[in-house]
Amino acid sequence: MQNNNKSRIWVILIIVVIALWEWFSGRDTTTTKTASNAGTDSYTLMLYMCGSDLESDGGYASDDIDEILSSSLADEVNLLIYTGGTTKWYNSKISSRKNQIFKVENSKLVLVDDTIGQKYMSDPMTLLYFLNFARANYAADKYGLIFWDHGGGAVSGFGYDENNPDSNDTLTIDEIKYALDTFGTKLDFVGFDACLMGTVETAYALKDNADYLIASEETEPGTGWDYKTLLSQLSSNTSQSTVEFGKVIVDSFIKSNSGLLDPDATLSVVDLSKMDDVYDNLEKFMQDIKSQEFSANRYANVSKAISRTKAFADGDIDTIDLVDFANQLKVGSSSSLVSAINSAVVYNKVTRNVKNSNGLSLYFPNEDLSYYDAMLEIYENIGFGQAYMDVITEYVNLMAGGSKPTYTINNHTYQNENYYQNYSWYDYDLVNSYSDYYSETKVDETELEVEDKGDYYALHLTDEEWNNIVSVESSVWYDDGEGYLDLGIDSYFEQDEDGDLMVTFDGNWIAINENIVRYEVTERTDDYEEGKVPALLNDREVNIILYWDKENPDGVVLGAEPVNAYGNTTMYGKGLIEIKKGDRIDFLVDYYDYDGNFDDEYYLGDTLVVGRKGLTVSYEWIGDGECLIYYILKDIYNNVYYTEPVIVY
Repeated sequence: MQNNNKSRIWVILIIVVIALWEWFSGRDTTTTKTASNAGTDSYTLMLYMCGSDLESDGGYASDDIDEILSSSLADEVNLLIYTGGTTKWYNSKISSRKNQIFKVENSKLVLVDDTIGQKYMSDPMTLLYFLNFARANYAADKYGLIFWDHGGGAVSGFGYDENNPDSNDTLTIDEIKYALDTFGTKLDFVGFDACLMGTVETAYALKDNADYLIASEETEPGTGWDYKTLLSQLSSNTSQSTVEFGKVIVDSFIKSNSGLLDPDATLSVVDLSKMDDVYDNLEKFMQDIKSQEFSANRYANVSKAISRTKAFADGDIDTIDLVDFANQLKVGSSSSLVSAINSAVVYNKVTRNVKNSNGLSLYFPNEDLSYYDAMLEIYENIGFGQAYMDVITEYVNLMAGGSKPTYTINNHTYQNENYYQNYSWYDYDLVNSYSDYYSETKVDETELEVEDKGDYYALHLTDEEWNNIVSVESSVWYDDGEGYLDLGIDSYFEQDEDGDLMVTFDGNWIAINENIVRYEVTERTDDYEEGKVPALLNDREVNIILYWDKENPDGVVLGAEPVNAYGNTTMYGKGLIEIKKGDRIDFLVDYYDYDGNFDDEYYLGDTLVVGRKGLTVSYEWIGDGECLIYYILKDIYNNVYYTEPVIVY
């Protein structure tokens, strides 16, 4: 019995010792993995850096390279940077006359390929060369690819190469797919340190080429990704999951842009293995739109849902948040589509003022239909089906047929510049089949007359007429004694107790450094307002971006964005140009004669030289002359209608 008891005691002691060893060992292992390089996988990270005007104007690419060089890389990490696409590099080691490949070693740029010559970075073969070079010379267990430059969403894709004489040439998502298909090695992730690339179309195009997509639905601030943090994270454990790594990329990006005045920053990690399911549900959603809305002649429901949906790039490129759209347009498969997207978007963060951004956007041609021709080819090349395209094409034809050839301001008629009949998708028979619907939903311009209600003028529309209006904005024209200065557009309006639109103006308008400017609101939410002021900044045409929120109730100047800088594309500028002391600003304004004929664009006031205190925003008395106040109504076809003017003194 004693021997048996001793045996039991020894067994118990052994069990306790093993348990304690496992507990302490587990604690030690966890600590070691966090503190040191516990990963054993080799990792080749490829940065495709198209410098463009981001580098030649502001040195943003060189700044990010400096940030990279300040990082400590693990031995297992091969970081390669392919450079090109700009007319000027601020980093003296990089050539502006040819493309090069560098490897980061010991916090230095080491040139590893100087044989390339000058190649356009909007050419998929240029990308393919980089991919093949990296694999041939730096084979690894894992591969990641980051695109660095401007982005243009589903239509224009990535990259503006300053050396390319064709300003419309970009690296489209189907061309990226072609390069990656030809490359053949599946990547851990594809990331876009570029604007607007977090689209369903991008994710679906790359679903067979990578495990994850890391991209933004919205435009990106100029600072872009936080490379020091992400490289530190990668070096801490090259064997970590891509989701873990991606979360750090997202968190550091959002953190570095939180508290800044730029309110629009979004970034998501998307599981590309879920994109077949997302597409299947998206196609069902489109078919439900056709069977439940189109077949019942409820096209207006779709147009109004789009107008209510979160749009990106100020709504200029017809890119909307897909979850928000599915929630706005309730059809049978809306909830299943939302579930599929939420499953695919494994991580998503936005800055504090961004609402209804859920991780994946969608190109849905609505206002500018001119890009749809190019998108049809992209759809086919990335594998979107004909059933999907048929629904979009039907809607696009409806919108094109409902587009008015003219619009009238102050009794003067102007031609609409859109001639959609010349596009391949335009179907005369289909457009003609909508004739009855157009008659039922058209806005009668002759009824847009304001009436005197005593203390103010007002516009009365019936509930049925309001049902076909998607937005209301006000426009102020100032009489300078020789004609009218068009001072711009504001989205603020009020309705009286009868539901009539009140036509009012208090005589104050937006000013910069007390100079009245032409202003156009681009986005207004419950939390903030953003708008633009046309100007020349050091003789370069720009829009100066103004911003108001609860913390900045008087308004602030965020910076300037270049105008017409990237050809006839949906490419959108990454970040804003900083306005500095000594910069020269000439404010621009459209001028009309008393008959409402457009005369020309003129300077508004004298040249402003930015001083030590910078730029301030205020509301100033517009002057003692008469003002014409119009309200601009936009219908479900995005036609604009100007009410008759009201004279305000």
